[in-house]
Amino acid sequence: MKSLRLPLVFIIDLIAFHFADLVLLESRGQVIRVNKLFRVSKSKLAVNFTGLNENHYSVKSSESEIIRYVKKRILDLDLSTVALFRGKVNRESGFSNILSAALRLKNRSAFIFVIGSKNLNISFPSNCIVISGISDDEMKQVYSLSDIAIGQVSLHPRLKYTIPHKAFEAGYFAKAYVTSNSEGLREFLENESALFLPDSSSETLVTALLELQDFGLREKYSRNIKLNYGNIASQKLINEKFENYVKSLVSL
Repeated sequence: MKSLRLPLVFIIDLIAFHFADLVLLESRGQVIRVNKLFRVSKSKLAVNFTGLNENHYSVKSSESEIIRYVKKRILDLDLSTVALFRGKVNRESGFSNILSAALRLKNRSAFIFVIGSKNLNISFPSNCIVISGISDDEMKQVYSLSDIAIGQVSLHPRLKYTIPHKAFEAGYFAKAYVTSNSEGLREFLENESALFLPDSSSETLVTALLELQDFGLREKYSRNIKLNYGNIASQKLINEKFENYVKSLVSL
């Protein structure tokens, strides 16, 4: 069924791109891809980050049963740091590398996994806290309980032109961010804003997470990613940029 759906999606995208006056894409990598794949003129392609809806996290938090469970597990584990992975269990996320790192750090670091309920039939090490189906408010609190946010730990081709949503979350919540070195993400984050892995192996991830047990280093990355986010990817800036694009179309 998926093989039949892909040509239809391609045709719909092709028609939409060519009939639009302006196409907004999330990265320069996507501009290059759409220009080549769909033969769309670069003059009608522009970049604006997808960003984060900060309004979802502005309400006053209330402690749910899930959050009480996470807090108790962190307290019981009593390990040096808490690393957060939120996302899909697939090759792009590098989930197997992250799970392997969690096993290697069984006595050093706690891991919170926020994944889909359909992915729960997985054997997790004892230092892992696994939750799913949480609200935005609960997600905000999970970030507050975490020391480190883990991005994509793979070299998947799609990462050349996409920026994972959780990278914007890490910036907004000011969490030290560990990730593979991808072209798409480099359009958002600089060297000092994230700990970029030289490769996507679990061994390299383990080394990075051990480095980040140093509080001073974590604080440095936390400050820098928050500053980076505020300078180029905040909801206010993205909205203003979008409004300017719309104004330029209306004035034509």
